Amino acid sequence: MKTLRSLVFTSFALLATAVALAAQPIPGPRGGKILTTEAPHVEFLVGKDRSVTVSFYDRDLKPVAPSGQVVTAVAEARTGKVTLAFADRDGALVSNDPLPEGDGYRIVVQVRDTAQARPKNYRVEFHDEVCGECRRAEYACVCDEAGGDRHQH
Repeated sequence: MKTLRSLVFTSFALLATAVALAAQPIPGPRGGKILTTEAPHVEFLVGKDRSVTVSFYDRDLKPVAPSGQVVTAVAEARTGKVTLAFADRDGALVSNDPLPEGDGYRIVVQVRDTAQARPKNYRVEFHDEVCGECRRAEYACVCDEAGGDRHQH
């Protein structure tokens, strides 16, 4: 009976550890936010000119060229919603227009594996300031408390 109880306890401990590790955000290779938990990974990156680049990676975070994926994004800025369309440039999808001015708003990124595929939606809370700990843009922060209420730098 003790062996069974120990086995069950160990199993739960391992499961809890796996869940805790899975909850940690994956740092994007180019400094952006990885939106997906499984490959192909999708990285969301805002450039200095406020254009958005969406890159794709395999499970080892090696770049993969877009192959028919369709991406759109809706920035829910205080001045109103702005829809961004993307075009294939240099092995990634880049927005045709920049994000609206300001920050502190949500961006909904919609990724379709093909034009006919069902969309997958990802939400990014856009804050452009730099995190003091990980030195990434706040929207792409990978610190222990990233996205939590106590995450204030």
